[in-house]
Amino acid sequence: MEEDAETPAGEGGAGERFGVFVKRNIVLAAVFFLSNLITAVSTLVTAVAVLRETQTDWRAVEYRKLRELRAGYTLEKFQKELGPPAFRTPLATGGPFVRNVYRPREEYWVEVISNKSNAAVTYAVTSCDPAFRPEFRFGGEPGLKVVLNRNVLSDVLSAEVQRDEALKIFLGSTASAPSLVFQVYGGAAPSGYRQAAWGLNDVCPEWRSTSPGHDPLKSWQNWFWGAREAEDPPAHTYIAERLDTKARAIAAESIVNTYAETAFGEDMLTYYPRQIGVDRLVVR
Repeated sequence: MEEDAETPAGEGGAGERFGVFVKRNIVLAAVFFLSNLITAVSTLVTAVAVLRETQTDWRAVEYRKLRELRAGYTLEKFQKELGPPAFRTPLATGGPFVRNVYRPREEYWVEVISNKSNAAVTYAVTSCDPAFRPEFRFGGEPGLKVVLNRNVLSDVLSAEVQRDEALKIFLGSTASAPSLVFQVYGGAAPSGYRQAAWGLNDVCPEWRSTSPGHDPLKSWQNWFWGAREAEDPPAHTYIAERLDTKARAIAAESIVNTYAETAFGEDMLTYYPRQIGVDRLVVR
């Protein structure tokens, strides 16, 4: 009791208070650290989720949008889904028809040819982005399917049907002339009196192949001019009723970048005597 009495007044109390202060601050520091860690982890998880959504989920939204649009719908319907057209030009063949070209995203183009009633007589989608792969179904029941940047020209129809169908081929010999290779199908009762087309449009500067290093455009050009050289003068547009072995091999490697369809009772080649889908000269 005497030793305690000799201790300076308040010394023990100050030491205890300091110890309590240190302990409290360690606890607070730990609490703050854990709080900041939880916030950082939450922010990272949110950032990853946003990044994943921007990289994947937007495609699903765009795919559904494009799949649900159809030739025959009004321009108002297309504008509601795609926004206002980026380009609008009269159809070169004349008449009350207008090309309406939409560019909702950098990954794809949409072209609608409309009549005087503002109804879509054709609907075409082109994508030059290998990772953008919208799917389209057509041809009645059970129906056919084409996926842009996945299917090749020759694997949409069965081999038996393929033999009876023609390819529309136009390969320009000048910079201002378009180049295209398309399969056009349907138009009768089994397809609901609608026509569909799928193929390669030269708004995409590179035509993709299933074989690395293979250039489908050069292959089609070599085959095309070889097939036409006997003509005098050689025709630029060729409806290939029967493909030889070489052409079938090229078709089997040529990855489709464009899909197009007509409204009920319309003929594809009436509106697309040459180019099918967006014209690179219009949008360049």
